[in-house]
Amino acid sequence: MSPHRRASILRFRISNDVLLSILEYLDPPTLWRACKAFRRIYSLAMDYQSLRYKYELAVSGMKDGLVPYSTAPPISRLQLLLSYRKSWLELAWTHEHRLQISSPAQVGSSGGFVHQIHSHGPFSTVELSELPSCRKNRPPALTRHLKFTTSVVDRVVVDLVEVLIVTAQIFSHQGQIGVQLHFRDLWSFAKHPRARALTYEFSSPISANTTIVRMNFLVCGSKLAVSLELSGGRFKHLILNWLNFDARWLDDQDIHFLDETYLFGVSTRSGSAIVSLYNVSKVASISVVREFELPDTWSNTIVKFLPNLSPRSDISQSSDALFYAAPETRVFAISSTPAAISHSGYYPINWLFLKESYFRFPSRKDGFRVPWRQWGRYCLIKEIDVPPSAICGPCVVGTKVFYVENALAHSSRSHTPSSRSTRLRVIDFSPFAEPDQFPRGWTFVGPRASLFPIESRRSIPSSSVDGLSVKDLDATEDNVILFLESRQGLQSVNVLTFGTPIQGNGISRTRH
Repeated sequence: MSPHRRASILRFRISNDVLLSILEYLDPPTLWRACKAFRRIYSLAMDYQSLRYKYELAVSGMKDGLVPYSTAPPISRLQLLLSYRKSWLELAWTHEHRLQISSPAQVGSSGGFVHQIHSHGPFSTVELSELPSCRKNRPPALTRHLKFTTSVVDRVVVDLVEVLIVTAQIFSHQGQIGVQLHFRDLWSFAKHPRARALTYEFSSPISANTTIVRMNFLVCGSKLAVSLELSGGRFKHLILNWLNFDARWLDDQDIHFLDETYLFGVSTRSGSAIVSLYNVSKVASISVVREFELPDTWSNTIVKFLPNLSPRSDISQSSDALFYAAPETRVFAISSTPAAISHSGYYPINWLFLKESYFRFPSRKDGFRVPWRQWGRYCLIKEIDVPPSAICGPCVVGTKVFYVENALAHSSRSHTPSSRSTRLRVIDFSPFAEPDQFPRGWTFVGPRASLFPIESRRSIPSSSVDGLSVKDLDATEDNVILFLESRQGLQSVNVLTFGTPIQGNGISRTRH
């Protein structure tokens, strides 16, 4: 090469048409990063509905649903997503639906339904009321309502992914506590086609003289967990594969499914609070994969998992939702509550948060026992400076955490009643949030924690709670469900629905 030849750099400008063709292939997170890096890409994304929709999906921590674009084009999806996101950010619900349920009844929610159980001596009635959803274009007027009559039922759980409803009855036999389970199809109430049999009955290692304080269910694919809380603060958990009825008992303080293969358990051993990660792929031979130490100050507290109620995988999301919470953004949460109330009047509750994806690769080269100083680097801890009796929740859905502070709560540092109204609060860990600083109350921020909380609150109007305290709370991707105290033989359930559903067919056939 001649020494007099100058090196030159040639720059070529890609036309907008070519660039748009490339950008259409990017997934929402990648498009968001490209927009942050290049102003030109950001300008194009804001001008074209399909790209703007992808950008807003990333900001919201959502994914595009399976509904075809011929039914709902990008402009309709974008309008709905913007309305949905604004509604949640401002805690501005667009509809209230009140259920008045006669007492006595057992009332709860699971699988997108509010369920109520009424006892009539030798039989029970189970009523299911579907929750509204703007993402599925299902306003309250179009929700489904089911009612079944069956043998005595003490507990029910619904799993819409498996189209499954499980009912349970507690009984005593030969001095031991037993539980009878029924596995039914949600719509027909007949035996579920995948269950080995309609009924499964088991005897527990619990004396019939023991009081059962509470029974809870967890369903994750082919796995079912039946948790029995006993008097004296003891727990028994039956892990069951409901397809073949393999079963195993665990004695942990609490349990929670990571997925169909892995299960968390928490216990206190040798003065330390430990989270165990179990492999439950073969229920008959459950093994511990790894153990994670919790902070030393949690050793004498009540530690509970806070289940995330959003889809665990793309496969488990609803086929009729226009968009849904991205499984890879799910938040994992644990609560720590004092085991005994101190006389100082100070009752701190601690909530720990980190990305659930941290646990998705248990084969990485960590030791069997992972110390807190190692995995705590990825965690955040928030201290709730309110008496536990005043808090309902929290409920975790995707990247959001909801809880209620009841009115008339006593200040944690005084015994003076507060005059403030009942408040709904949310902590949002949207994946691309960029707050200027952490809000107050975050007592521990791990140096490698990639979660950034944005907190908001709203006073719940007295008309929404009838001046009653909220005794329980649940949430879905579309709703916050308030279970109010009973009054005059009635229990009220108020469903607060967020987002504005598409009006009529609401579909524009013009594609930008």
